[in-house]
Amino acid sequence: MSDWDQRLRRKEFKREREQRYLEKRSEHDEVLEEVFDRRTLLTIYDLMNTHQIREMGGVISAGKESRVYYAIGGDGAELAVKIYLITSAEFKRNRLQYVVGDPRFKRIPTDFRKFTYIWARREYANLEEAHRHGIPVPKPRFYRENILGMAFLGENGLRYPSLEETKLEPGDYEELSHAVMEIVGRFYRDVGMVHGDLSQFNILIGPDLKPYIIDMAQAVLKTHPLAEQFLEHAISVLVDFFRKRGVKDLDEDGILAGIRGG
Repeated sequence: MSDWDQRLRRKEFKREREQRYLEKRSEHDEVLEEVFDRRTLLTIYDLMNTHQIREMGGVISAGKESRVYYAIGGDGAELAVKIYLITSAEFKRNRLQYVVGDPRFKRIPTDFRKFTYIWARREYANLEEAHRHGIPVPKPRFYRENILGMAFLGENGLRYPSLEETKLEPGDYEELSHAVMEIVGRFYRDVGMVHGDLSQFNILIGPDLKPYIIDMAQAVLKTHPLAEQFLEHAISVLVDFFRKRGVKDLDEDGILAGIRGG
């Protein structure tokens, strides 16, 4: 290979490497811009200045409508900081059904950003009410505009696995099925609420097979027009999951009757 060929190859390699870097930077910046718009950044700085947050860490989970970050609170406690995206065009359309009819949030803003703030406040309120009644959910710590802070469910910076992510024995899944249905029942009877989108994806499993319920913004009062429909759908989804994991003798109608009647 001639010197000219070698120089050309080095040049092409360098250009390709720079292009990959630029593409990666572009993707990275796009994500940051999507989550951390200027106002959100200012809110995070304010939470740090008021010692609610000491340090922000990496992403715990990412979806179309929010990002959840690991963080350290001002008191040194591990936190999960949920940031709702302001740029998700379908957010309001998808979430309006949960808010309409809720007497706690009578005024629904037309402005998308303000609706996102309502959604963060709604999740905080639902977590607070559930936690007050002893339902295993993340303990709420603070909310500010589109940012929600809550206790981190995990150990050493690693979140607990979701029910979907677990690999257990059939006997363990049978135990979990009873525990999960009991939580759903207590949430319905004691708190007077129904999780509007409950599935194996928003139930985390802690030590000793203890389930925790997350994504609580979708929870509605059981007087909500769609509450019973949400409840029936959740039980159908969970029964289907546990059957696929080897749990037998799960009767949807019997489970629903037990939840509604105690």
